[in-house]
Amino acid sequence: MRNAILALTLSLVAASSQAQFIPQPVFTLPGGGTLGRFLAKADFNRDGKLDILFAPTTPSEQIELAVFPGDGTGRFGAPIMSAPGGSVETAGDLNGDGLPDVVIRMIDPVTKVVAIGVMLADGTGKFKAPILFDTDIAGQMIVGDFTGDGKADLAVFADTLTVFPGKGNGAFGSPVSSPINLFEATCGVAAADFNRDGKLDLTTGQAVLLGNGDGTFQSPVTVVNGGCGVAVGDFNNDGIPDQVTTGATSGVRIFLGDGTGKFKNSAVYHTGDLAGSLGFAVDRFNGDANLDIAVTNAADNDATMLLGKGDGTFTFGKTFAVSTFDVLSGDFNGDHKIDLAVHSFPGFSVLPGKGDGNFAAPIAQNGQRGSTIQLADFNGDGKLDALEIGSLTTRSVASLGMGNGRFESPVPLPASCQSTSGVVGDFNRDGKLDIAIPGPGGIGICFGRGDGTFKAIEVAGVVEDGTPLGDLQTGDFNHDGKLDLLEEGNGGLSVLLGNGNGTFQSPIVTSVTGILAGFVTGDFNHDGKLDVAANINNQQVSVFLGNGDGTFQSPITTSNPFSFSMVASDVNNDGSLDLVTVARSTAGPYGIRVLLGNGDGTFKTLPFHQFAGVANFMVQDVDGDGKPDLIVDASPFLEVSLGKGDGTFKAATKFIAMKGVASLAAGDLNGDGLVDLVFLEKGQNAQFGTLITYLNQGH
Repeated sequence: MRNAILALTLSLVAASSQAQFIPQPVFTLPGGGTLGRFLAKADFNRDGKLDILFAPTTPSEQIELAVFPGDGTGRFGAPIMSAPGGSVETAGDLNGDGLPDVVIRMIDPVTKVVAIGVMLADGTGKFKAPILFDTDIAGQMIVGDFTGDGKADLAVFADTLTVFPGKGNGAFGSPVSSPINLFEATCGVAAADFNRDGKLDLTTGQAVLLGNGDGTFQSPVTVVNGGCGVAVGDFNNDGIPDQVTTGATSGVRIFLGDGTGKFKNSAVYHTGDLAGSLGFAVDRFNGDANLDIAVTNAADNDATMLLGKGDGTFTFGKTFAVSTFDVLSGDFNGDHKIDLAVHSFPGFSVLPGKGDGNFAAPIAQNGQRGSTIQLADFNGDGKLDALEIGSLTTRSVASLGMGNGRFESPVPLPASCQSTSGVVGDFNRDGKLDIAIPGPGGIGICFGRGDGTFKAIEVAGVVEDGTPLGDLQTGDFNHDGKLDLLEEGNGGLSVLLGNGNGTFQSPIVTSVTGILAGFVTGDFNHDGKLDVAANINNQQVSVFLGNGDGTFQSPITTSNPFSFSMVASDVNNDGSLDLVTVARSTAGPYGIRVLLGNGDGTFKTLPFHQFAGVANFMVQDVDGDGKPDLIVDASPFLEVSLGKGDGTFKAATKFIAMKGVASLAAGDLNGDGLVDLVFLEKGQNAQFGTLITYLNQGH
């Protein structure tokens, strides 16, 4: 997990007919297949717009070359395909025309032996038939001018380090070898003039090989603590190349060059699990003269920005909640700001740069793997804060909102306030939000101080019979202006009338016949009194109409087979509360069933709305049209279905929640009047998860 709280803002591009919470468009290979890795960026079809080259594998296991032509707005057209006829090794400009060419390995159809081939870019997005050079040498490859003649050569790390001198037309001269065997240790390679002698050198991250300028290299100089993956850049602006490598398990290491091929010092930056193992992107992301680094965190499925200070040190930028393999920088939308292309299954996306080191991408920061997340303003600053209720293995914490979708570092609740459930409300009417938590001894109140912290439990509220309590909700059930509690316990539903000072009266128990599987509150019959709709036996809804004194009438029952959690909302805008429930069709898939309220505590059922793997959901007006919409956790996706205003919903739009959603909340996190999303993403660690925020950009 990341050791620092890191975040960035998500821009959501949507039309009025689309869901608002969607990622950048994903560009994929027609017919399916995997894209492989980013090979190069260039204007391959010479239309003045930046394109991206991949070496994908088709569903039939064929390796292809695919140039995705950019349209200058950050979007890409259908890929231009070429057949390499072999394995794709690397890319570089081998004929001096400004376009990257492709190096492959294949069987020479004439000699029937293994050969290296060069496929020259033809300026249309395609590549010419390969120019072959028979050799059985195989290993990591890199293109560069290692012989100092101004023509690009090819270096191959095998049992010897071999350079194939380029002729400037895609063909090679006789190879030159150095008795250096780094084949087993080489999993990344980069080139730069580390000793400033005008001759190109090589680094594997773990060793530097100084070039002699004739295609041969000196013995390796070990880089102490060097890592496997590597990228180079002048990070302290002294004119000497530096390098960044994978470092510790959760960090990357920066090495500053001393001008001799060695490094003066190094520093580790902890960005995330398996940091840099899938690569880096070195560029000027925030528009100043200093190089920055985008670091992939493979185990966290995200990428972190390190913003350069120009002296070889970096500040932590924001972490992008994108499911990413490797990354590639470039100005893909022509606004003169550096964007970040992220490769994620099954395609790739472009995160538009804002020119300040930020991108249009989800916010990611550390969180607990708790049971629920609730949003409320705990310090009275007008910004929504986050309460993460803990689980059996994690603590409950509160994090103050910054008003931009980010949250400050979490502060644990006092030990006596730790619980696996709880509700928020001002129970002592002091204008500060408190937390009520259920326990085997009754209800405990953790009074808020009004600054985002809470006092230890001072009063037990109501001491009960020791039976563990279930669900807990708030409401004013007797119209006295004091907040009451409704709990599952004592064999049914219990109302605890509030005294207005954080204490409560003895429970008023309403018996329930059957197994209580959840409940919601609302005025279902328009009499101004709070009612309760309860899920009984996962088969029916029983509505208990309130009498206005904490007691209820006999239940009114509506069939709702194979049902689970539910939400009360007026989804057809007729003024009567409806119920939206997670359910199953008979022995079939999970989905959403809507019960339209008749205004008297009874309902009529609408057709089943299927969602694959639905776990939990929310009903919110996402697009601001006054019609409630569905936000559904259908891990590994979040799905948004816009409401039609009649109780039915449009087809869902999906966006990735790769590791699954532990809990989900919604609210206006940046003060723009639009509903934003925040969810706790499940992590591999039993205690920690990632807090993800999607900011709603409206139409």
